[in-house]
Amino acid sequence: MPMLAVIEKEMRMFFRYPLRVVSSLLVGIVFLIQFIFFGQAVLGGRYSDILASATGLGDYPTYALIGYVLWWLFASPIEAYIFGVRRELQRGTLEGNIAAPIGDITFLVGLAVGWVLIDNVLMAVVFAFGVVVFGIPITWGILLKLLPVLLLAFVSFLGFGIIFAGLVMLFKNIGALGQIFEFLVLFLSGVFFPMNVMPAWVRTAGELIPLTHAINLARGAFIGRSYLEMLPSLEALFLLSALYWGVGYLLFKWAEKTTRVVGYGGY
Repeated sequence: MPMLAVIEKEMRMFFRYPLRVVSSLLVGIVFLIQFIFFGQAVLGGRYSDILASATGLGDYPTYALIGYVLWWLFASPIEAYIFGVRRELQRGTLEGNIAAPIGDITFLVGLAVGWVLIDNVLMAVVFAFGVVVFGIPITWGILLKLLPVLLLAFVSFLGFGIIFAGLVMLFKNIGALGQIFEFLVLFLSGVFFPMNVMPAWVRTAGELIPLTHAINLARGAFIGRSYLEMLPSLEALFLLSALYWGVGYLLFKWAEKTTRVVGYGGY
């Protein structure tokens, strides 16, 4: 399949350089440690009754590890579309890839899936590190319950990221904007702090971000909630997946049509 060729290319390019792999792992681990120790300092210890009453999950390392790993995976398609598409533009290969029988959306999805798989490998190591170092209790039952949640989350993250592919086609270099948005999502999605203590406008904005609901589902799985109990978050994630895939596709096709008229430009 053509998409598999795109995915294989991305993974070969990344894992070809061991130092890049090691440095990426170290960045993930260092940020995780900083965030967890900072949160524990604010809460006054590892376990927080306030956090438990607000979310049902009072162990802060567990709470933060779930949010951090999912946030990294949420950012992965955005990074793929921003830097991957820009890289193809710089190399002069984007027009050829889009004009090829593979199709533009298939190429973009393959690009993003490749980056997501790479980050899955990295975050699996970071997650295991967090579980071992911070003594986080986890069972096979929790992991199995998480699988459907993660699959649905990845679908929604890919759709959300396509919006940025369209923006890259129009404005070329939006790396700084993308990274500002990624860190803003830390605040809007309850990655490190519960949403119900945030101002109303933050909670409203957070409801529109797929990551918020993916985090709620993953944390719910950790504390033993059933899918039925988490139905509102499941419904929201399904709805946002369809919404952002539709919006992202329309924006990209419009951006592609526009750039075919005015040119792809250079750097």
